[in-house]
Amino acid sequence: MKLVYKIYFIFLILFNSKIFSQEIKFYGEAKAGGIIIGKGENIKAAWLNNKPLVIDKYGFFIFGFDRDAKGKYQLMVKLKDKKILKYVYEIKKREYDEQKLLINQKFITPPKKELRRIRNEIKIIKEAKNKIGQLKTALFSKGFVYPVDSIRITGNFGVQRILNGRPANIHNGVDFAGNEGDSVYAITDGIVRLAAEDFYYNGNFILIDHGLGLSSAYLHLSKIFVENNQKVKKGELIGLIGSTGRSTAPHLHLEVRLYNKRIDPMTLLTIQQIE
Repeated sequence: MKLVYKIYFIFLILFNSKIFSQEIKFYGEAKAGGIIIGKGENIKAAWLNNKPLVIDKYGFFIFGFDRDAKGKYQLMVKLKDKKILKYVYEIKKREYDEQKLLINQKFITPPKKELRRIRNEIKIIKEAKNKIGQLKTALFSKGFVYPVDSIRITGNFGVQRILNGRPANIHNGVDFAGNEGDSVYAITDGIVRLAAEDFYYNGNFILIDHGLGLSSAYLHLSKIFVENNQKVKKGELIGLIGSTGRSTAPHLHLEVRLYNKRIDPMTLLTIQQIE
């Protein structure tokens, strides 16, 4: 019996060791405007600079760095065997260019008759964005695809816009040039939180929730093929390129956010597969 007990005890040690063997895979880039997706087994909790992150049932979590982020960030991951893993990221201040554009003056100083409309549209967008973060599943687990067939970028993420000679809002997305009617695809799986037509600034646009606080928006479309609360798949046709709203030519403005953090869409689009 003594020998049997020893063998059984050794088996338990090896078995438990196998259960809690841990490898966390990371996807993305740690930089201002960057995003990192983590995936692993037996993760109990995780924190970025002591702020808790959501871990979905498949072991996915996500964190990112705003356009203006800089300094040291520490990720802590607690496993079910109580082991703590620590990772440190040094984020350097990122420099951005300026972009000068000439646009219709009505989009700089809206006519008084449009102000009520604009306020109402802001309210609608805010209500849709308030739903982002409620979905606790990483629908982005299959990775990402480009939203257009022809990749020609005419507006980079983070640049300071100079509109009609005056500094304007920061450009918080990426502009893809295209022809009127070119296809626009969902960059990954998600749920449509807002499919809106004829908004003053955004034109026809779509807001998609990808889970765990990640969202994408597709602006200035000529046509929309989805509706509110519809589930969409990675690479699914959702609309067509246009020049609606505040736009000077047909293009797609793609914007990505992690909760309120402004994320460079290009950091996501390089993550085509997640294993």
